[in-house]
Amino acid sequence: MKKYLEPQFYPPQPYHRFPPNVTDSVPNGTTIYHVTKEFGDASMGELGQIVTSLAKAQAKADSKFNVNVIIPRYSFLTDLYQIQSFTQLSIQVRDETNNWKEVIFTVGRFFWKFTDNLNVLSKNPSITRKIGVYLIGPAKNFKPLNLAYKKVQNNLEIYSSSSKLPQEWKDLYFCKAVAELITFLNSNPESSLFDRFDPRGVDIVHLHGVTNALVLDFIKQFYREESNKVKRKRKSNKLANYKEILLSYPPPSIVYTLHDYQEEQFYSNKVINVNKFLDLTNREDLTKYIYGSRFYPSALAIDYSEVVTIVSASMAREMVEESLEFEAKELIIPSILNRSTTGHWIGITNGVDFNSFNPFNDSKLLEFNSSFPRNIDNFDNELLYAELIEESSQELVINAKSNARKHLIKEKILDSKDFNRILLLYVGKFQYNQGLEFFSHVAEIISKYDAKFIIMGQPNDYPIKYLYQIQSKYPENILIISNLELQSKWGTLFRVATDLKFVPSLTKSFRLIAAEGLLFGSSIISTDIGDLSEFLINKSSKYMIEGYNSYLFKLVNDKDNNKNNERYQLVQRSIEGLKIVLTMALEDYIRLKNNLQEKEIFIRNLIKDALKLSWNRKDGPLNQYTKAYSLAMSIEQKNLKVNVLY
Repeated sequence: MKKYLEPQFYPPQPYHRFPPNVTDSVPNGTTIYHVTKEFGDASMGELGQIVTSLAKAQAKADSKFNVNVIIPRYSFLTDLYQIQSFTQLSIQVRDETNNWKEVIFTVGRFFWKFTDNLNVLSKNPSITRKIGVYLIGPAKNFKPLNLAYKKVQNNLEIYSSSSKLPQEWKDLYFCKAVAELITFLNSNPESSLFDRFDPRGVDIVHLHGVTNALVLDFIKQFYREESNKVKRKRKSNKLANYKEILLSYPPPSIVYTLHDYQEEQFYSNKVINVNKFLDLTNREDLTKYIYGSRFYPSALAIDYSEVVTIVSASMAREMVEESLEFEAKELIIPSILNRSTTGHWIGITNGVDFNSFNPFNDSKLLEFNSSFPRNIDNFDNELLYAELIEESSQELVINAKSNARKHLIKEKILDSKDFNRILLLYVGKFQYNQGLEFFSHVAEIISKYDAKFIIMGQPNDYPIKYLYQIQSKYPENILIISNLELQSKWGTLFRVATDLKFVPSLTKSFRLIAAEGLLFGSSIISTDIGDLSEFLINKSSKYMIEGYNSYLFKLVNDKDNNKNNERYQLVQRSIEGLKIVLTMALEDYIRLKNNLQEKEIFIRNLIKDALKLSWNRKDGPLNQYTKAYSLAMSIEQKNLKVNVLY
């Protein structure tokens, strides 16, 4: 145990990605269980979007995978799905007298349906698919764990907790309950949902995010304890319950995905709380994860999972080869460097799911004649210039965008003057770290060019009164939409109507939001943070007239500056860069307004850039995750697991 964290320098080393000779070949019917706090309708942000779209991509018609998800049983899900009782299990938790008590919980299950159409430009009908979703319910006989996941009214409350139930207890309970469910599933394999595969045990447990990291250690302990019991029972030929036949199937291979390197290393639990669920007696192997009175589990999952991934290829490389600076890196970088030397630290940039939310087949867009034409790949640029734009024989994207504006004006959401204005859209939380302190400066320039800044999102730690103060100063040029009902009803039309998408985050790249902007035909104005450079092509000079899809400004960080009010000063030092790129973008769109043929082709190129980001593209993220699973399941890894962990 260490009392405090000491700053360290870590020399750069080569980033190997996968070891040599790793293939994307896995057995038919390979079973995957994604362990996550967010999925489908129970999603609050990018974590849920990423896990949902990955699971959908894996479960496509010709997949070799049997895909499943494990999440908490949030109470609002009962109103959305027909949840069936799946099984009842128990775990050991210390009571108030510090004695172990058997805590009983139920597991529910429903089948989450989605449409499978890999090509959103195709008119072929989509096929309905299903993914099995297992739900960890609250404890039946132990207070306050009996309150877990109750009174969760919607997806915005999935991280809320009763004042009587500590959040750390809830997280640890979920981890241990998931481990128990995994051991049960591994000894009681079911047939595939589609009867395409023979029954198998649990092949892959894919842990998403640091709050689920301890699932790994609980599984390890279950196997270690039960293997000793089985050896004794086999001598007497007595096998009494499912745990005692666990070793008839290999332990599951575990893949751990780091979703946010800026935040996850900080996650910790009080040692006293961990000890309530995990016997720390004689666990010297865990002391290196303890600082002061708190246990930091991210490095544990990095050290002991078969494969570790991070949701950005560029960040994975920078963390190893360029000694990327970020707060509290000492908590995880030693573990990352160690795994990287053998090719088990892998960056996989997420794909984008176009089926659930796109401008081609959205029902509301179809209703208002605002859906994009599907002729993205077979559009004739020469014919466009040969004809009058008003008499074009080809369907045009600019017409769909105009129709979206007309309808928003008809509904009196936009003003009639907005039809000819350049529209800049922000979508996200009203949060300091998402760059809202830039907004007053954006409004000043937007007003100067008589454009419109549409701010659409949900209240958070940035006071909404500041946004309304900006609006009162520039009433003609600022529109704030904080009402969730309005966002749900008209959000897609706003995305279509928009010219520019503003993604000014200070800490995260918000890749999916930026990719969505391109798909809806909007150029991106953003910071240069994170992995955005993997697909955003910056207009680096005002003389650049093609080949770009974004306007990026640099976050100017003075490393010699003290930490006081660091975020505010970061914004202040970066304002001039923002003003330059925003001005450049507005002047470009003024020029495009006067050349509609050029504007049509420019927008189509933005859409093409987005479509390149699909999960199933050649050598894309789906292929990379399959290789990660293949590596995790390899014979060498199984031998390593049995010898070292179990």
